[in-house]
Amino acid sequence: MRSLPRHQGSGTQAGSYTGPYLGPVNLALIALYFIPTWGKDALKVLLSPYSGFEDRAQAAVAIYFRQLFDLGLDGTMQVSIVLAGVKLVIAAGFVAYLIEFARSLVVGRDVDRKTVDAVLALAVVAMLAWALPALGMDDPSVVRIYATQMMLVAGAVVVITVERQTEHAADADAHPSALFPSPVVREWSAEAALGGRTMLMAEQRLGHPNEHAPSL
Repeated sequence: MRSLPRHQGSGTQAGSYTGPYLGPVNLALIALYFIPTWGKDALKVLLSPYSGFEDRAQAAVAIYFRQLFDLGLDGTMQVSIVLAGVKLVIAAGFVAYLIEFARSLVVGRDVDRKTVDAVLALAVVAMLAWALPALGMDDPSVVRIYATQMMLVAGAVVVITVERQTEHAADADAHPSALFPSPVVREWSAEAALGGRTMLMAEQRLGHPNEHAPSL
């Protein structure tokens, strides 16, 4: 991993790539955890004849949305299936990020920042949808699992945010002229100054052209 930050997405010159940053590596490790965990949970709900209501955590999330939107039994079961589909899509997004991360290591370039932002945004939305209702349960094991997942996602967001701020600060220190361009100063020459003074003295001797014009 690199110790000297450099702005990502600005292009990598030949021989300047020295490895990935801490943020992408941390997110790749988190993806290795969420892909089997959320993928298995989503498939269990989608294949269940009870729409996942045998799982207490999934049932708590579905009941939370039922109370929020005043849904019936059929609507609650449909919401449970939709939530499981969204979780499966997010797991697929983590798979796509791992592929992008592996490609960046092989090619020798930085990870695409748009992919990182998309995966983090989906993970944060998922945490807001699943963790908050689950944390209100009385089951300590479920609370512990979702609290751990929230800390993993929050840690990834903090690491990448701090890392990018460090990169921008390093770029500003390395290229201060890009932020504060130097003012343009006209070159002064003795010949130009003497020439202007000579022309001024000639005009004073000859007078203004309008002074010699005949008056009507």
